[in-house]
Amino acid sequence: MNRAVLLLLPALAACASLSGGGADTGAATPNAAIQEFLAAARAKNLAIMASVWGTEKGPASKSMNKTELERRELIMIQCLAHDQATLGAPAPAEAGRLRIPVELTLVTLKANPTFTVVRGPADRWYVWDLDMDHLRDRGFCGATTTPPGAGLTR
Repeated sequence: MNRAVLLLLPALAACASLSGGGADTGAATPNAAIQEFLAAARAKNLAIMASVWGTEKGPASKSMNKTELERRELIMIQCLAHDQATLGAPAPAEAGRLRIPVELTLVTLKANPTFTVVRGPADRWYVWDLDMDHLRDRGFCGATTTPPGAGLTR
């Protein structure tokens, strides 16, 4: 491969990621949007979270102030730590959205937040909302995958 092409590859990749809501953002199905969002939160990958979190207009990464977007994502990451996630059956919601119950397990904690997904541009799906209050009430916000007391030195 010629040296000039190798030097252009990072620039081309950056340009591809800056396009509007389309095949490079969102997910192909409602369940995939939630699964990708949860996997990104678990990996603490803000870019992927922002690409599958959004509205009918597209990803949050294209419509929100970067500082505010990252602040909200960091809060969600704190509440979405989990060892296992099981998605339930979708139910219709307002404005063509779908509500999908999700069971999250973290060590001995269990929570059943409802996620709301929406269809966006190019027939892609985005996580529109999730029940953060339920996660907080079940002890998920700030929880870790380390069992209580593990790793403490006295």
